[in-house]
Amino acid sequence: MPDESSPPSFPKLFKVPLQAILIVPFVVQTVGAVGIIGYLSFRNGQKAVNDVAAQLRHETSDRIAQNLTHLVATPFQAFESYEAARSQNRIDLNNGRDIEKFLWRQLPAFRNLSLTAFITTNQEFFGAERQDDGAIVIRTSEVESNRALITYRTNSSGDRLEVISAGEPNFEPHQRPYYKIPVQQREATWGKVFRHVSGKTMYIAPGKPIYNQAGELQGVWMASLNLSMIGDFLRSLKIGTTGQSFILERSGEMIATSTGEKPFRYYPDKVVQLPEQRVERLNAIDSENSTTQKTSQFLLEKFQDFDQIQGFQQLEFSINGTRQFVQVAPFRDGRGIDWLVVVTVPESDFMAQINANTQSTILLSLLALAISLGIGILTTRWITQPILQLNQASSAMAAGTLSQAVTESSVYELQQLTQSFNRMAQQLQESFNTLEQANEQLEHRVEERTAELKATKDEVETALRELQLAQTQLIQSEKMSSLGLLVAGVAHEINNPVNFIYGNLSHADEYTQELLKLVQAYQTHYPEPPPAIAQQSKAMDLDFMVNDLSKLIESMKEGARRIQEIVLALRTFSRLDEAEVKSINIHDGIDSTLVILGNRLKPKPNHPGIEILRNYGSLPLVECYPGPLNQVFMNILSNAIDAIEIAFKQGKQMTPAISIHTALIDESRAQIRIGDNGSGIPEAIKQQIFDPFFTTKPVGSGTGMGLAMSYQIVTDRHQGTLSCSSHSGEGTEFVIQIPLKQNLRDEELSRE
Repeated sequence: MPDESSPPSFPKLFKVPLQAILIVPFVVQTVGAVGIIGYLSFRNGQKAVNDVAAQLRHETSDRIAQNLTHLVATPFQAFESYEAARSQNRIDLNNGRDIEKFLWRQLPAFRNLSLTAFITTNQEFFGAERQDDGAIVIRTSEVESNRALITYRTNSSGDRLEVISAGEPNFEPHQRPYYKIPVQQREATWGKVFRHVSGKTMYIAPGKPIYNQAGELQGVWMASLNLSMIGDFLRSLKIGTTGQSFILERSGEMIATSTGEKPFRYYPDKVVQLPEQRVERLNAIDSENSTTQKTSQFLLEKFQDFDQIQGFQQLEFSINGTRQFVQVAPFRDGRGIDWLVVVTVPESDFMAQINANTQSTILLSLLALAISLGIGILTTRWITQPILQLNQASSAMAAGTLSQAVTESSVYELQQLTQSFNRMAQQLQESFNTLEQANEQLEHRVEERTAELKATKDEVETALRELQLAQTQLIQSEKMSSLGLLVAGVAHEINNPVNFIYGNLSHADEYTQELLKLVQAYQTHYPEPPPAIAQQSKAMDLDFMVNDLSKLIESMKEGARRIQEIVLALRTFSRLDEAEVKSINIHDGIDSTLVILGNRLKPKPNHPGIEILRNYGSLPLVECYPGPLNQVFMNILSNAIDAIEIAFKQGKQMTPAISIHTALIDESRAQIRIGDNGSGIPEAIKQQIFDPFFTTKPVGSGTGMGLAMSYQIVTDRHQGTLSCSSHSGEGTEFVIQIPLKQNLRDEELSRE
């Protein structure tokens, strides 16, 4: 029977030397660490390439989209200018010479336009065109000239001089896309890309049909863009080292490319009837540039048709074994343009430095492995030699040889092991009992400390939230104060010169009329002026100046009046001189806020303008803090506009409107209700909208403090109430109730 005091025995499966136990795990750990570092370095490099490529493609697409948005808006801005002049009777659409001179004067203001014209219903063409050298010429096709397209050089007043070139007779502008498509759709819209009559370039132009009061077509305004301008912009972009970009139509035909390749092919020796027939559109898959061609083929293979690409796409494919990062972004302007912006960046643009870093990492890892192995072997020998001696002495003592002399090691722990071996068993039980008691005491102390820390944590979190709220309010207050100072200063500085201009315009008008009367008197008494005076009168186009001068002065008066209205709205909104409680007209604050937000209320490409429905009641002057209360109106109205825009993005069909109702609840309180017919607030988050820092907007688009601060301004500073009524998809209404007198609560408390 074995002795119960003897240690248990275990089967001896195999023997492993101590040196192997120390060295092998050390080597395995080192090799594993080096392998993991190398793998992570490679993976991080790949991820960095993907991230940088995605960011570069996205930024490039955004820059292209911004430029295109500005560029394609230019013709419609020109149409607005032309219509404004027509509404002010500054141009006669029945007078071809008047039209061409007007367009000749207008073209320098729109530098992106190459050609602008008016086409009449009897196929007459009157326009102004910017030449390659920057000179502006007149180009017309009239019945008197057998409708040949003739180009005239002009003098400094826009009058015709000699003929530069004359085309074939019977020019038919009615067959051009800038005339046919707008007339068919009865609205301002883009036509298709067309060849220039010179046969050396391609243009794209929208047209705007003009109708009289009887609904009869008078003609079509046209303003064209040269596709080479888009290509020049693409070439100015730096897309990595060798990245490229190009724009194509849904048909696959090129609009522009960054490689310098023209989006058309010109055959100067081709025998044709008209010069423009020498130009043929270039399809992207027929491009001479390999990257453009293969990228287009890849997109066609993936989507079968360019029309199938409806959203933002980030893709990858290979050209001759080199990975290519591709981004496709549709570009639409809401007026007929539907293009695809393609950006291609090769992986090789980013891999050179990453490969060098990977090689450096591998070499350094191998060097670290070699050094670690050498140190491990030396350390193992230093540790195992004293242990082997101690093992031999223990074996001898077990065999009965007690007189053993073990040489002490320089390792302090092994030296202590030799001295403590005999005392270990005796002290083990005592140490165990002591450890158990200490463990119980420690658990009790940990529980107490945990409870204290939890209480402290709750206090700190509460204090932190209060501090964050106070800090945000202070920052917002300083921002509004600074904004008020800036707005008031700007309004003051603008108001003085505007008043000066507006006040003197009436005198200028009076003096002008007197001078015109004097000129008429001279013409009456001297109907046949001397040659010098007659020549000067013709050079300055005196009749045109007489007719146009009064209209110009009236336009200047209208502009000065509108500036005065905007300045008044800014001063009313800032209320810098009313930081304390003042008695004000609430409606003035609401109207000034709407003036400031006027740009956001205008029509957008994806939805019509937002209608403001004012239903103002009869309110007395209300005691309040004007500046903070205007801030509340601004926050609520801005949120209403955001909700309407979200509803349109979600496809909701409606007539966007914001309603504002004001009324007296009783003799002591006023009510302001602001409602919209936007997307509404989901029931799940309705209870959180007034919480500080709560927002449903993307990161960077909102602080979550607008409604929280509005609630604090209404309830704390004005002793009022702010509530919200909303259903998802049915719109939202905010209701503000404030006392007419800010000392009302104090008086009621004193009476109680």
